[in-house]
Amino acid sequence: MRKILDSRGGFTVEVSLRGKKKGARAMVPNSTSTGSHEVFAFPDGDVDLALSNFAKVKGELIGIGASEQEAIDSTLHKIGGERFGVIGGNIATGVSVAAARLAAAVEEMELYEYVHESFMRKLGVKKRIPRPLGNLIGGGAHSRNRMSIQEILISPSGVSFARGISANASVHKALGEHLSRELKISTGVNVEGAWVSGLGDEENLALASEMAGLAEEQGVDVQIGADFAASEYFKNGKYEYQDRKLSPAENAEFIEELAGEFEMAVVEDPMNEDDYGGFAKITRGIGKKSLVVGDDLYTTSIDRLREGIRSRSTNGILIKVNQIGTLSETMEVIGLAHRHGIRTVVSHRSRETTDDFIAHLAVAFGSEFIKTGIVGGERVAKLNELARIEELES
Repeated sequence: MRKILDSRGGFTVEVSLRGKKKGARAMVPNSTSTGSHEVFAFPDGDVDLALSNFAKVKGELIGIGASEQEAIDSTLHKIGGERFGVIGGNIATGVSVAAARLAAAVEEMELYEYVHESFMRKLGVKKRIPRPLGNLIGGGAHSRNRMSIQEILISPSGVSFARGISANASVHKALGEHLSRELKISTGVNVEGAWVSGLGDEENLALASEMAGLAEEQGVDVQIGADFAASEYFKNGKYEYQDRKLSPAENAEFIEELAGEFEMAVVEDPMNEDDYGGFAKITRGIGKKSLVVGDDLYTTSIDRLREGIRSRSTNGILIKVNQIGTLSETMEVIGLAHRHGIRTVVSHRSRETTDDFIAHLAVAFGSEFIKTGIVGGERVAKLNELARIEELES
């Protein structure tokens, strides 16, 4: 167990496990914006305290076989404290994922094969190469500019994964050149490699739609979407955009209008993280054409997903292992979502590492999308690994 740097220069952890003949590691990401219902990444946000606390209790894990995933994860809960407030959810995630990697290595299997064959197949989940979902233009907590929407996203459809990531990269490059040459905007990128334009929400959506249209000339249908991360600007009962303040009912109507105007494939976190009814209203309005995804709404929690199912809040869920802390709980959420026809999106985090385990999980979980960046080494690591997996599966 050691401290390592995340993509923003902060500290996170890498976990190493060793069996009799094999070893495995997992590097765990951090996040800039988090849902309030997530487990604690580290106790009091202190990586050193987490490592110190874990050193005192790690003996509880010694002797458990790497293939005993449920036993490992239940022990992590036993020693981890409520919401992993003792050892931190990032350490729990690292141990849980590294254990699966070690078990896969012992079986001489790819991680995605091992997770699918050992756990997901019995839940009726089929392997799937997901569509890449990349962040093109950044705002909100990730960028601090005029755009309240946290991310404007693009995703190619109807093509191979390898061709899809190439199309996304082309659109990203074209947008940068357009901002600089045509609009005379001094450009930069945010923490996830998305362009920061200085323009407002609807201006950026129109610009993304225009740039996506360029890919169609090359024979690739690139759709747009948005992660609103609406909890970030929900204050005093209003959604406070840069140019307007909207009531919950007005915001739901506004989101539906945007989704229709820009033909959004994905609409993520359009309402406050506890507004199951508001999500449901939007899903009723646009759910036949758009995937309405809960991230902060669910935080990869099975209890929160159950409430979302009861309320018919969404038709999609974002999956992040370190929101909940263990692979076993994550797979339980995937199984429940699958049984109720809720599509899954496996996601990176804003403060990433070069670990590619989410690429494998997206395939094993049969996810429709993998949400990761378009450029940047820590983002490209996942994309390139998925292109390799696509070859293995072809």
